Amino acid sequence: MTIALTVWSFVIAVVIGLVVCFCRIFRAPVLSQVAMFYIEVIRGTPLLLQLFYIYYALPDVGIRLPAFEAGVIGLSMNFGAYLAELFRAGIQSIDAGQTQAARSLGMTTAQCMRHVVLPQALRVIFPALGNYALVLVKESSLVAVLSVRELMRAGELLASSTFQTMKVFTLVGAIYLVVSYALSLTFRGVEKRLRLPGLGDH
Repeated sequence: MTIALTVWSFVIAVVIGLVVCFCRIFRAPVLSQVAMFYIEVIRGTPLLLQLFYIYYALPDVGIRLPAFEAGVIGLSMNFGAYLAELFRAGIQSIDAGQTQAARSLGMTTAQCMRHVVLPQALRVIFPALGNYALVLVKESSLVAVLSVRELMRAGELLASSTFQTMKVFTLVGAIYLVVSYALSLTFRGVEKRLRLPGLGDH
């Protein structure tokens, strides 16, 4: 359940981050203001409050979500705001001259972004992207407050039924460590491949 929460939330957060990032970069007045408002609200309030709001407050206006879906939405929206700023920083770090050169070759804005800017920006932000993924694994434990039976919630239930608190939570911690370490190794491997000569060194 923890892995499912992490994977779904990360994928959706990346999509949200890209959409919000593009809304800011292309400077459409209304979309840019909406994107900035979203980022400020999400970054200015705790993730736990956001989860409570989605699961417990939205039913007051007729929106009822299962606990798992509420957890995924809360995590995705939270991390999406941070990824939007990360993507924006990565894109803006690319020399504007490369964009101008691509446009002079007849590329459209979308083609330039896809083939020139984004591949290089990805290499710049990839280490930070991996760090956000690791944080998301651990932050998924907050979904336990919605009674989702992910790793932390399962540990709580097992500890309360067996009274072996130290053993149970030591095991929970070890599992988080193993999952995080495996994810870290995966991102390091991909990062090394991204640094190979010829993959964007133009």
